[in-house]
Amino acid sequence: RASSPAPGCCCSPVHSRMVQTRSAAAQRRTLAQILPWPLYLPNLIGYVRVITMVAAMLESDPASEKAMWLLLLSLALDYIDGPCARAFDMCTQFGDLLDHYTDHVTMQWLVYVTASAGPFGRANLAVSTLHNGVAFAYMALRGHYFKHSERGNIVTRTIEANNYWNMASMLYAANCILIPLVKLSFAGHHGMTPPDASAPLIDVVDAVGAAVTLSYSFAVWL
Repeated sequence: RASSPAPGCCCSPVHSRMVQTRSAAAQRRTLAQILPWPLYLPNLIGYVRVITMVAAMLESDPASEKAMWLLLLSLALDYIDGPCARAFDMCTQFGDLLDHYTDHVTMQWLVYVTASAGPFGRANLAVSTLHNGVAFAYMALRGHYFKHSERGNIVTRTIEANNYWNMASMLYAANCILIPLVKLSFAGHHGMTPPDASAPLIDVVDAVGAAVTLSYSFAVWL
């Protein structure tokens, strides 16, 4: 017959799992304490994002297969750095700003290489330049990104609601990222220049998205 645990000793499977969980958490904290913050894993991911983004920008043809793969790698890494920072207790102000500065440089470049030469293309590029300039100035002055603000107004609350999963935020994302990506993909596949790779419906959605982007640029200061 198996002997009973000694009084005061907890040897149940549940207790063992709890001890293992605490031990793993302690190891993660220790890793964050040992490494200097510039070498935190999420920050290293951020550096790779910057390198791949710059490499894509340096390609002579932004719609080339190489440029697209570099761009997609940079965008894909954007979905990893945040969860990684939280999982390993490596959240830093530097990492947060590095992430969002890279986001907005990417957005500016995407709109720049896909904007048409017509009036809407020039207006859209002006809106993008204004918006990203506002983002750079906001982060430099306040030390954090838009959504970390305690105050808000109807525009910011609408766009940022449900962690950006709503129609206004999707139009914002379409104008800044999704439609330029569609244009680059279409241009690469059909041998066109990115500014010419569009359609009337895409232009309408892009125009509405530009209006949302413009309103967001001013609303974050209110």
